[in-house]
Amino acid sequence: MVGATASASLEQALALLDEALVQAEAGRWERVAELDARCRDASQAVVQGVGDDDPGPLADGLKRLRDRHHRLLELAEAQRERLAEARRTSARGRRGTRAYEDNA
Repeated sequence: MVGATASASLEQALALLDEALVQAEAGRWERVAELDARCRDASQAVVQGVGDDDPGPLADGLKRLRDRHHRLLELAEAQRERLAEARRTSARGRRGTRAYEDNA
């Protein structure tokens, strides 16, 4: 049997991660960072709450947590790529402007 603390912490971690996914899809990355930190704290509480109990009943919940966190990482990677592309585009624009000014 798993302690109530571990189960409650797991449910809290899942809820925080669900909210982080919503915020990531909306592009609110500062809020995502805050929620992710809270989710990590709740996840740590899950591990600490298991103690000598059989962790088997938590396995499904931990898998769901892992899958959702993987999705969050995919969204973050996509955002990073968008920002990198915007930076490259901006740098090309600045180079073009300098070349134009140098030849004017």
